[in-house]
Amino acid sequence: MFLFKKTALLLAIFYLFFFVTALADTDQEVNGGKETVPDIREQHVLLVGFDPNFPPYQFEKDGEYTGFNIDFMNKVAKHSGFRVKYIPMNVEKSIEALQKQEIDIILGVPFTGDLSERVEFSERYIVSAAGVLVPKNSPVQSVTDLQEQRIAIQYRTPEYDFLRNIRDIHYHSAHQPKTAINILFKERADAFVGNYITAKYFLEENGLEDKYQLINTHLLPLEYSFAVQKGNYSLLHQLNLGIRQIKLTESYSDIYHKWFENFESPLSEKLKKIREFLIFIVIFAIVVFLVVYKWNRELEKEVALKTHDLQMMNESLKRQIQKTKNSDQLKEQILESSARGVITFSLYGYITSINRMAMNMLGVEQKPTGRHMNEFSFLSKMLKGRKHAVLGSGKNIMGEELKTTSPSGAPAIIRYDIHPLYDIDQSISGVLLMFEDVTVEKQLKDQLQEEEKSRALIQLVAGIAHEIRNPLTSIKTFVQLIPKKMENARFRNEIATLVPKEIDRLNQLIEGLIHYAKPVSKEKKRFDIGPLLKNVIRLFKQNMENKNIKIEYDIVPNLWIEADESQVKQVLINLFLNAIESMEHVRREKTLYVNALCLGDEAVITIRDKGEGMTAEQAKKIFEPFYTSKEHGTGLGLSLSKQFVIENNGSLALESKLGEGSTFILKFPKKESRHHEIVNH
Repeated sequence: MFLFKKTALLLAIFYLFFFVTALADTDQEVNGGKETVPDIREQHVLLVGFDPNFPPYQFEKDGEYTGFNIDFMNKVAKHSGFRVKYIPMNVEKSIEALQKQEIDIILGVPFTGDLSERVEFSERYIVSAAGVLVPKNSPVQSVTDLQEQRIAIQYRTPEYDFLRNIRDIHYHSAHQPKTAINILFKERADAFVGNYITAKYFLEENGLEDKYQLINTHLLPLEYSFAVQKGNYSLLHQLNLGIRQIKLTESYSDIYHKWFENFESPLSEKLKKIREFLIFIVIFAIVVFLVVYKWNRELEKEVALKTHDLQMMNESLKRQIQKTKNSDQLKEQILESSARGVITFSLYGYITSINRMAMNMLGVEQKPTGRHMNEFSFLSKMLKGRKHAVLGSGKNIMGEELKTTSPSGAPAIIRYDIHPLYDIDQSISGVLLMFEDVTVEKQLKDQLQEEEKSRALIQLVAGIAHEIRNPLTSIKTFVQLIPKKMENARFRNEIATLVPKEIDRLNQLIEGLIHYAKPVSKEKKRFDIGPLLKNVIRLFKQNMENKNIKIEYDIVPNLWIEADESQVKQVLINLFLNAIESMEHVRREKTLYVNALCLGDEAVITIRDKGEGMTAEQAKKIFEPFYTSKEHGTGLGLSLSKQFVIENNGSLALESKLGEGSTFILKFPKKESRHHEIVNH
């Protein structure tokens, strides 16, 4: 009866210790990006001592050091701006070398109270657990069965300190986990107690999964950190910053899944489901403690010691809770300082958080947390049909625009992004909506677009003025000769033939200008791009002749695409203007090459000039809004052109070399002609 109550007390204390550790582990470390990183051993190599017999955390394979700890250390070193050199040695030798300043860091050290008096520990970067490995026919089925058994264990570890509190255990201590596990495999021990992931690794490596089993895989939490020399706070601070930054990125998840995806995590959802049961265990432990106190004074001393440890852990938990509160306040400040509206929703569409900007745009005074999105038509229009798409596929919806009415009643254009929210297990737990009012921005953009179009139109009019004058001169000549040659049959035939042609020619030029200045179509349709391209060439022919620019073109027939014809024409005019301007001050031969052909399933149009060309930096920025190298340019022509092309399911690219010229490449999906579709139908 005494043994049972003593064991029950120890189990209850252990579960309380594990429960507090699990809660503390939920603390989120947030780095606002404002901390100053001290410069340590800049461009120097830091020496890192490590035990190479601790897979899959750190070990040697094929002559190289590898494992989770190695990969994580490399990431921290790269982020912190120093290099590392690994020196294999066991933990005890590493501690001695660290104290003698022969090395700078010890890798993968589990936290213990005794060791913390000799070294400085960094923040933990991974939490695992100790488990018990036994043969499948072993009578040992729980930690209470370890009494009177021979236990293989690594010396001076948290699990070693933990088991010392249980009486009548016979130890086979080793300096490395591999050695301790081999003691079990050689049947010189009844069980192995240590890191359960390492134990599982050795089982799989030796093909012994059918002969041994892991029990109590969450016997004891193991926190792994970096260790530095006592008082070396500069290096300690540098490592802590690196740990926080890497844990906030996908790099940490990538490294974790690389090494541990085949191992069950001890901090699983199972622990969360039994928290209420653990609270009951704590209460039961206190009751057992009071009963056993009357029966055994010696046990009272042990329980008093454990109680002190729990008090220390409770203080640590309070500090962690305060740290979490500070972290929450920092996140709240970041949200409130955002110029965009930010709202988060639960899986079922209820508002869970909102910042002040979003409240202003919704027209509410109090935070509407707990209310459903459908209560606000403003939000419902943005999320309708999209929330389920984000929750179902996990994709991000970015750059969407919505024409609506603001809560104040004014017309508004809202640009918004929708992202999935993930919990600690990378499961989607909700939706994040960010939005902003871009009404003024869109109005300014439309205004600048009209200014750019007007500038291009002025250049076009100036370029084709001579082209219009020629047919007018011919018509005028015929009209003047009518009184004299009206009776001449040949003259009547010529005037009936040539004058209509010249009038048609004038009409085509004028229609081209009208369509560019005020497009008549805003809908996509199927058309042959060849005639459109030739029409644009006619618009610029006289302008190029005046500037001694030759044009060579090759346009294949029946090159059908589906797009907004007026927008495509505006793009072509912008590209022609850009090419002509780039050759104005070139002294060598000036030629504009235009080609339109079919490549696979695409219609490809290339416009190549022999102008001044661009540097790689200029070519990289040429499609950015407001970027221009022209004295009077707006920087919107090519930006709008690319936007129009993308809106019509096409692509626009540039190849340029300074001093040699530039080539613009337009691509659209090729379509069958309308006649071909009618015949097939």
